[in-house]
Amino acid sequence: MKTITAYSMDSYRRLTMRHPLWKHPFLEQCRSGELTLAEVRVLAVQMYKFSQSFNRILAGIMSCCPDENAQMVIMENLLDEMGQGDLTHAHPELFRRFTRSLGIDDGTLQMTPPEPETQAMIDTYLALPHKYGYLAAVGAVCFASEGIVNSLYTQIRQGIVGVSPFSSEALSFFEVHIDLDDDHAAHLEALIEPRLKTVEDSLYLNRAIKKAMDSRLKFFNGIQRASEAVSYAWAA
Repeated sequence: MKTITAYSMDSYRRLTMRHPLWKHPFLEQCRSGELTLAEVRVLAVQMYKFSQSFNRILAGIMSCCPDENAQMVIMENLLDEMGQGDLTHAHPELFRRFTRSLGIDDGTLQMTPPEPETQAMIDTYLALPHKYGYLAAVGAVCFASEGIVNSLYTQIRQGIVGVSPFSSEALSFFEVHIDLDDDHAAHLEALIEPRLKTVEDSLYLNRAIKKAMDSRLKFFNGIQRASEAVSYAWAA
């Protein structure tokens, strides 16, 4: 295997920030404050499905990781997602505060199936450590999830608040992630950089990030399609 002598974490950040995701029409609607309540409700349910699966994604990566120091970093991220053991502050519960504010009760939320694109994104993340190794999967979480959340959720929040006034409690999921996930990304990046030893490692990391970003773009395709279907049903 060829050894990498010089590389930059910035190249992975550029890969995410130059991705077509940011030009998706649904995100453009968010930025311009043009979402309807029906669209926000569709978005909320599908975002919840991924959020609820994120603990499993982290746990799956950790289960493939033989490095105890790396396990600790992943575990710290997982503990934050789980509210440091307080389930009233676990991130899925924070998200349910938002869906309840939209009039979506927990039973309806649980019974509503994920859109195919949502399930595909979940499956993509779950498969990454098995396909590319734990380090590349950590990289996908670092650069294609935690590293973009500040920008992505700020845009989504902008679209949401234009629909209706929400309490700070209802929006706590977004506030926590906008504030916290840059720290998560920094810790994961510090884990990755010294362990990235070969060209193959770099290629796997690049592919995992791209897979994750592509799946997120398709996620918004599903949101847009489902939103259009709901709007058409209402109009009919």
